[in-house]
Amino acid sequence: MKKSRRLKSCASILTKKVRLIMKLTVILLVAFQMSVYASAFSQTKVSLNLKDATIEEFISMMKVQTETQFLYNASLMQSTKRVDVEATQEDLFSVLDRVLPMFHMTYDLVNDVVVLKKLPQTQTNERWVVSGKVIDTKGNPLPGVTIRLKGTTVGTASNVAGTFSLNVPHVKDTLIVSFIGMKMKEVSIEKGKKEQYEIVLAEETEALEEVQVISTGYQDIDRRRLTSSVTSVKIDDINVAGITSVDKLLEGRIPGMLFMQNSGQAGAAPKLRVRGTSTILGNQEPLWVLDGVVLTDPVNVDPAEMNSLDFVNLLGNAISGLNPDDIEQIDVLKDAAATAIYGTRAANGVIVITTKKGKEGPPTVSYSVSGTFNRRPYYGDREIYLMNSQERVNVSREMFERGMEFTKVTNWVGYEAAYLDYKAGKLSFNDFQQKANYYERVNTDWFDLLCHNSISNKHTLSLTGGSQNMRYYASIGYSDDQGVLRKEKSQVYSSMLKLNGNFKKIQFQFSINASVNDRRYTPQINGKSLTQYAYDMSRAIPAFNEDGSRWFYKMGSSKDQSYDFNVLNEIENTYQTQRTSNIIFSGNLKYRLLPMLNIEGTASYTIGNTHQEVVYEEDSWYILKLRGNSDGVSLCPVGGELQTMESRNNNWMIRLQLNYNQLFQDKHLLNVSLGGEVSSKESLSQKTTARGYYPDRGKSFGTISATDLYKTYGSYRGWLASNKPTIGETLTNMASAYLTVSYTYDNRYTFNFNTRMDGSNQFGSRANEKLLPIWSVSGRWDIKKDLLENSDFVNSLALKLSYGHQGNMLDNQTSKMIIKKGDLNPWYKEFSSTIEYFPNPDLKWELTSSYNAELEFQLWKGKIGGTIGYYYKHTKDAFFRDVVSEINGVTSYVINRGELSNQGLELSLNITPINQKVDASGKRGFVWRFDPQLGQVVNNLITKAIDNRDNSLTKKYTYNDYLNGSVELKNKPLNTFYSYRFKGLSATDGTPIFYGTEEENKDELYEKYRNMSDEEVWKAVLVESGTRVPTLQGGVSNYFGWRQFGLSMNFTYSFGNKVRMLKMCDANNITPYPERNMRKEFVHRWQKPGDEQRTNIPGLKPSDKINTPWWVQSAYTSSGDMTAFAGNDIYAMYDLSDIRVVKGDYLKLQSLSFRYNVHDKFCKKIGIKSAYLSLSATNLFTITNKKLKGQDVTQSGNSPTINMSLRPNYSFQLNVTF
Repeated sequence: MKKSRRLKSCASILTKKVRLIMKLTVILLVAFQMSVYASAFSQTKVSLNLKDATIEEFISMMKVQTETQFLYNASLMQSTKRVDVEATQEDLFSVLDRVLPMFHMTYDLVNDVVVLKKLPQTQTNERWVVSGKVIDTKGNPLPGVTIRLKGTTVGTASNVAGTFSLNVPHVKDTLIVSFIGMKMKEVSIEKGKKEQYEIVLAEETEALEEVQVISTGYQDIDRRRLTSSVTSVKIDDINVAGITSVDKLLEGRIPGMLFMQNSGQAGAAPKLRVRGTSTILGNQEPLWVLDGVVLTDPVNVDPAEMNSLDFVNLLGNAISGLNPDDIEQIDVLKDAAATAIYGTRAANGVIVITTKKGKEGPPTVSYSVSGTFNRRPYYGDREIYLMNSQERVNVSREMFERGMEFTKVTNWVGYEAAYLDYKAGKLSFNDFQQKANYYERVNTDWFDLLCHNSISNKHTLSLTGGSQNMRYYASIGYSDDQGVLRKEKSQVYSSMLKLNGNFKKIQFQFSINASVNDRRYTPQINGKSLTQYAYDMSRAIPAFNEDGSRWFYKMGSSKDQSYDFNVLNEIENTYQTQRTSNIIFSGNLKYRLLPMLNIEGTASYTIGNTHQEVVYEEDSWYILKLRGNSDGVSLCPVGGELQTMESRNNNWMIRLQLNYNQLFQDKHLLNVSLGGEVSSKESLSQKTTARGYYPDRGKSFGTISATDLYKTYGSYRGWLASNKPTIGETLTNMASAYLTVSYTYDNRYTFNFNTRMDGSNQFGSRANEKLLPIWSVSGRWDIKKDLLENSDFVNSLALKLSYGHQGNMLDNQTSKMIIKKGDLNPWYKEFSSTIEYFPNPDLKWELTSSYNAELEFQLWKGKIGGTIGYYYKHTKDAFFRDVVSEINGVTSYVINRGELSNQGLELSLNITPINQKVDASGKRGFVWRFDPQLGQVVNNLITKAIDNRDNSLTKKYTYNDYLNGSVELKNKPLNTFYSYRFKGLSATDGTPIFYGTEEENKDELYEKYRNMSDEEVWKAVLVESGTRVPTLQGGVSNYFGWRQFGLSMNFTYSFGNKVRMLKMCDANNITPYPERNMRKEFVHRWQKPGDEQRTNIPGLKPSDKINTPWWVQSAYTSSGDMTAFAGNDIYAMYDLSDIRVVKGDYLKLQSLSFRYNVHDKFCKKIGIKSAYLSLSATNLFTITNKKLKGQDVTQSGNSPTINMSLRPNYSFQLNVTF
């Protein structure tokens, strides 16, 4: 019975506890947030050297050096006693505890004010001195430990040897012993019991977490009171030599952030997606913030182009000029509670960068230099799965032997030209054989000619130092990133100056960040990149003649319009340069009005300029094509062509913020921030094209007389008349108000509320749609302190919940019509105007609701820690384009239609299986840290009811939109693409066959499809292949350390997306042009009946008739009842079939780094403070689906061109500090 009663009692207690937990959880969902500022008194340092000083002189100096307010009775200052006081960077309380008893005084701390009072009188026979030593668990002395008498402010600090002594007023008392990073300890003492007390302090596993500060750009928040979802990384933990861009360092480091890099060219920017895609038409990239200042991209790019997965961004992004060596910390804000303070700009997440600050002390100089070897592609690499010259000649030989047709060939070169000359009697058989043998053996190495192994280097010189009141940090940097494509480079010159001041009531920060980024590329030639040429050019085609001169062949749209071409000549005579300069002035001033109240002002001004030039010199193929075969048709009679683009950005921001921070009764902490912000962003751009350019003649332009212009160069005259500069100007002004409220009770429960109001005249004519309140509520429950305070296994455990509303807007929408005034129309002899933006008064905000739940934990004395979270984002009134009649002056119109959802799980772990700390000899033991990261994003497109027969959300699509994944479909992830259903190969000629298009069923299929809509037909013919965007990404980093050595590696992985293999049959590649190479798969092609049983590679195309499918023949299209529902080339359809789709999953060794820290003793001998050397490598290998045949998983057959793959590089770095 007693046992039963105990069980019932326990059940009752447990039930009450569960109810309490449920209530607290509900409160967390609806409560206010707060950002907490911990009291700075314990961190205030004092340096004094007073001789024979009075109490008044001592207090006066304390006021000067600190912002502390002192309250006392005037009679206390009348003491005539004089003392000597020495202190060097000593804790404020430690100095007070040591000095005030000399004047028979003590103090209390009341609301951040030090109140002085007389020391209570005690009996002389009770007063005694306690002494002892403080050590750690390994017996090492601990200097600077605070030892206080319990219940008083009387105390002292241990010296370098860890010893201490303290006057004790009572026979029995209790010492409170505390030290940063150690567990606080209470020690009972008694007069006469011990001569020396040995006090052992154990390490506090939560120490690092307790002092970690998260920056939101508006506030610095103690992580223990953080209620939102933020991932924070220190730059020292992720910085790797050979990676010069900040965004690339984040690969595999941030759970929930997708990283997509589709080009390995120098300076190419990756695509980042934080917790999926929340908008279709708007910019999908996260917002970058540097020390509280929002950054913008150097060049305005249409979001539709920027969001394309095939777009290669060589223009740079907002942080392209930032030196990673100047960064201290990166905080990625992910949920609404963290990003709501940024308003409408932060719908896609925020990445906050905090730069380094000066360190107190004498000037310290650091110099870092690194050299990087970048490896070019080789034909022997797995990813270069192309035919050699002998295999390519065998294909041409088979085509001639089988009597196949060569179609659309305008110029004959190589083996084909020799064979036709032999057939025409221009070559003897022996001469033909000699030429054929030459073409089989030539094996031109196009990757060697167009690429090279390059050496890049980087230098950073920094200076830091200062006093307690003023600190400085300055740096200059130079990065020379030489691409593996010839004559390609990206050079960055960076500089930074940062001042931090901390005076009695004033704190300030001023910084200047400046950078210049010079880039050089070879622009696309005839629609192809250099990488595409290296893949496309047959190895049976030479690049040089036997005498060493360049070998040219004719290239053009027809035989009469073909001109001499050699890709090496194009590299020399065609180039694209870009110079981007950027300078940011920013300042922050904080003034303390009262101990609990301060006012803060922040201002910034940014100037950015970008100058681009694309030059085609007079000897380039591009100019030869413009020049034509006669003066009358010439579009460039003299010189070359210069295309210029100038972009200027001027941004400013002013923010005023009032901060209230008050602790009540040692348990109730309230923080309120109220602010307003105004900002402006002005952009000016100009594009011009000029011909007759001579860059090697003083960058001059050739002239043509008026007579020749009118009599001889008619086409050029027409071009001059129509060619005019394009000038663009945009101005965006914004005014905002925001409020954050946070409340913490007993360090157990924290509640937070954020709201911000942004105004925009772009939305609607109704007043309630011009302003959008953005808000969030969030909370944190410290389960460890509330329920598991006595648990030794659980060191910390906290639950965070948040909910919020965010909005998004498009920059190019307006409630009023905007007319673009044009020039004089030559036909109507009147000025013309066009509709630039159609009025859109009913357009509303794109609204996103976000839910977030996250559990933080530290277990087993900090050996295992991390977070696990779930989020759900729902976007309604999403922006889509709808097709409208051209009678409106525009062909499409932005509307609010459809909904989006993103949800996923995030996991971040920090595991330290082995951590042998520094021993008594100062040597570090073995350390192993293991940090896996995981982020899942499940994206889905849902919609309101729409009355149409298909599932698409807009009225006009083509089958190509389904094939490349640009169609938005209900209940499907974005970027879902479709493929033709491969059935097999024809036993007759090896041509591919697809389900739903069979020749033998064409009449039946025609009757079936003619009564269906286009999209219904496409759905019947095509099959869903998957999404192009991964659903799961993450990384696994390892660090091994021993003595002065360290080894770190970072593996990244990606799952969930599908990839098309590179095209084999595109652009007549199935019967290739003589100069075109072929994929090596064609070695295993169909060649005779029966081969269809062993291979799925089509045979060579017998004739053009085979290439024309039945559904585009006149018998099925003349009635107009049926339009083409698929491509008009079955070989191109083969490239777009499901047989050419594979999983895009991969595991990559992203970085590997070995580091040696030079021993302190050796550094002292050579007169330096510290030094280290490191060897590192990036992109060493990638494990992917074997069906890709080595194809870089970041490349896709959907892309219109082949990009340079991510290249492995190897780096050496030396860092020295003086």
